[in-house]
Parts: sequence; structure tokens; C-alpha cells
Amino acid sequence: MKEYLDPQKDVSLYLHIPFCTTKCDYCAFYSLPLSKRKDASCITDQFYEVLEKELTSVVEELKRPFRTIFIGGGNPGLLGPSRIKNLLDIAYAYGKSDETTMEINPETLDESFASLLSHVSRISIGIQSFSDAHLRTLGRNADRDANIRAMRLLEAFKTESGFKINGDLITNIPRQSIEEALEDVETLSSFNIDHLSLYSLTFEEGSRLLEREKPLDEDEEADNLCILWDRLASLGFEQYEVSAFARGGNYCAHNLVYWNLGQYIGLGPSAESSLGYSSLVSMRQNEDVESFISSPSFDVLPLSKTEAVEEYLLTTLRTKWGVNKKEFSLRFEEDFDELFSSKIRKLNANYYSDSEDVFTLKRDGILVMNQIILAMLMDL
Repeated sequence: MKEYLDPQKDVSLYLHIPFCTTKCDYCAFYSLPLSKRKDASCITDQFYEVLEKELTSVVEELKRPFRTIFIGGGNPGLLGPSRIKNLLDIAYAYGKSDETTMEINPETLDESFASLLSHVSRISIGIQSFSDAHLRTLGRNADRDANIRAMRLLEAFKTESGFKINGDLITNIPRQSIEEALEDVETLSSFNIDHLSLYSLTFEEGSRLLEREKPLDEDEEADNLCILWDRLASLGFEQYEVSAFARGGNYCAHNLVYWNLGQYIGLGPSAESSLGYSSLVSMRQNEDVESFISSPSFDVLPLSKTEAVEEYLLTTLRTKWGVNKKEFSLRFEEDFDELFSSKIRKLNANYYSDSEDVFTLKRDGILVMNQIILAMLMDL
């Protein structure tokens, strides 16, 4: 791993805890539902032991603090606060991170997680909706009451420790009116949160949702998003990435690592890593828990310059800062304008802003971002 790392650049850490109680109907990410497994306790014990050893090995190889840490899933809360705390103690061996975030589902959060307040600087909670009907459509385990209870508990934790709260919502759910979506946004923002992620429901191949529901018309989805984005702005949330909104400048530093194509190491089943700066290497761990437990290893894929440029556009153009042309030149030893200006001129002028220093997408461009990037990359 160290051979691919740029020692002059920060490195972050992602820990994938793949367990959930039951799999949500819209989810196509790798996770292992435990509710019907007789060996649930055994497999979580085995997983934890392997992850602990892997993390210790990586920490001792790097001998440096991680810039940011994110513990995601699945539902990491199912691992329990004592094990999460121990993993973070290992990760902090050479210094604490600037930001440490843990995801958790509302039904798992209880007072025992107060023991993590000295170790975690952000908690990201998957609310998704405050409507029992829409939560059932999504296949969530938590109902409205559980969501509200969890938010009140997080507010109490925040009063005690001052950590940040990230709340997630899903919109464009089948049979959800725009009024109901606005109510979700207003309810979540009424709690003392610092950050809100708003995702338009995607119908992924392999998800149960795709078998029984149909997505909204694309124009209706876009119209709904614009209405919700405007409401979030009126509530004091700055849209700094397509789906991410911060209040008081409380951006999620770990996600900014992804969106700026920084270095990060991912540990756990199906976790991805990206190392290097001018030359990028993508690594992915074993796809499932069983193979991770039996023989944890990485698939290593060096990216060509064209592939690296594509990744850079796909990530940086999601943010309000867009492409920094000087940074682009440093990374790829190519002039951004020479590569793309002729293609940019063919785009609708309402889609972008282009200056000497940066290239960014406007709202209309964000809504068709994939088409714009495809046009820019054509014949590169």
C-alpha cells in the first residue's frame, strides 16, 4: 500500500461495517442482513477480529495520522460502541484525525453511544423520511417515532460534547408529494443539525424497490429538487455539493476528500481506496464478508491518465468549487483550457461558469451533469 501512496499528501480512512438488521428495499450497496442469521454473533466477532488486525497493520505501515476518518455501512452501530471506540483508538495511534464521522441508523442509537463522544466529531444519521408510509416504501426499520427519538438524543449528545450532526433524507419517493418532501426537510432542519444530505431516490439494479415501483419522470424529479434546494437555502443551508448542504460552513471534510480526489484507504468488504496524486491507483477489498474474513486482500488497478482525468471531473464538478485549473495542471501536466475549451463552448451557456481560474457548473448544469461530463470526455 505504501508504494502507491504520495507521502506529500494527506491520507484518510474509511472503515466499512457491512452489517444491517435488514436490507432496505432501495439499497444496492454490499451489506449483510443479520436478522435471519443464526450465526450473526459469530460472524460479527470474526469480522471484527480481522478488521482490527488489518487496521493495526495499516496504521503501523503508515505511521502517520489520518486526515479524516469515516465509519460507514451498512449500519456501523450494530458493531457496538465499545468496538467502534477500540478501532478508533487503533486509528489514533499516531494522532487524532481532524474529523471522525460515524454513520448510524435511528433504531440502533441509544444512550450507550455517549461513550463515543470523545472519539467521534460527527454522527451521520439516516433519517430518510419522517413519514411512516414513505419509510415503509423504502423498507426502513425505523418509523417516524424512532427517527424523532434519535434526533432528540443526538441533540442532547451535541449539547454535551459539541460534535456535528449530519442528517440524511431521500426524496422523489413514489407517491410522495412535494409538500411532504418539504415537510421532511423542515422537520429535520428544525433539529440542531449542521449538515443535511438530500438524495433523489435511485432505482438500482438488484434492489427490491425496482421490482415493485417505478421512478418519477425525470423532469418532475428535477423540478422537485429545485424546489427543495430553494427551501434549504431559505433555511440557511449552503449547497456545496450536488446532494450536500451545510449550515454555518460545516462541510463534511471526509467527503471533500472524495470530491477533490484525495487519498483515502478503505478497509472492509467492498471498500475502495484511492492512492497517489499525479498517478492514481484504485484498490478494492474482497466483495463479501466471508472472503474478507478468510483472506482479506485488495484488487489493485492503476488508472491511466484519461481514467484519472475522468474521475477528477466526476468528483470535482459535483462541488460548488468545480475544477481548479491550476490544480488540474499540477496533477495531470495538462492545460485544462487546451483540453476542454472547444467542447465547453458547445455547451448551453446556462450550464456552466468558466473563468481563467475555475470551471464550475450552474444549477441547470448540475441537473444534467453526467451528459456534460460525457461530452467533455468525448475523444479525449
